[in-house]
Amino acid sequence: MTVRLTSPAQSVLPGMELYAPEPIHWMPPPCIPPTTAMIAEDTEGLLHPNFAVLPCPASRLRRGDLVVEPVLGEVRVIHVAAHGYDNLRHEPTCQVHWASDDGMGTAAHLYHADTRLLVRVPAPDDLRLVQHAIDCAHRDRYEIDTYTARLIAAHLQRGPGSALYAFAVTNVITDRLYAELDEIHPAPMDELNRWIHALANHCLNRTDHRREVQHPCGPLPGGLAAR
Repeated sequence: MTVRLTSPAQSVLPGMELYAPEPIHWMPPPCIPPTTAMIAEDTEGLLHPNFAVLPCPASRLRRGDLVVEPVLGEVRVIHVAAHGYDNLRHEPTCQVHWASDDGMGTAAHLYHADTRLLVRVPAPDDLRLVQHAIDCAHRDRYEIDTYTARLIAAHLQRGPGSALYAFAVTNVITDRLYAELDEIHPAPMDELNRWIHALANHCLNRTDHRREVQHPCGPLPGGLAAR
């Protein structure tokens, strides 16, 4: 399991250049993001999502972004609004509203508009893996396999209290999972919208909410089975 700090030149999804339009010499805090290790532990090493992180000015955050906030941890952006100028430095500020870990509440924080925050995104290896699986499923008119569905959920989840996290580690579908997908859609990046639709279709087409789905593109990585 890896977490990489990605520079603008290494953007891994279309639209990522919007987060960091110029070179940034910046290092992340020491503990990010916490779910990188938790998902591996909770699946006994069978699911290994790889994340990248991009520094983004607070004023450029968009609805659906997954931010690794220094105090709150991994949170989902709900809304960003300009909030005038601060009294001390007379610089523009913005208020960022987050979804809490379990989705049952929200929080807000005031930042200077140019404050750099980390946006968590899929790393290139997982991006290629998921895109290949979705392309295969589309070509063969087949739903994505269970491993790909759980990997997508691992990238979309916002913490261990979320339904997407629960699906990633247990393969069990709950009604709240669809509500969390609605919270993200439309995603900040077009490619992630394909992921959301593929995961939703996979879940809706399963009559048994713990059924394992495989695809003729090949075996599931790591032999991940329904648990």
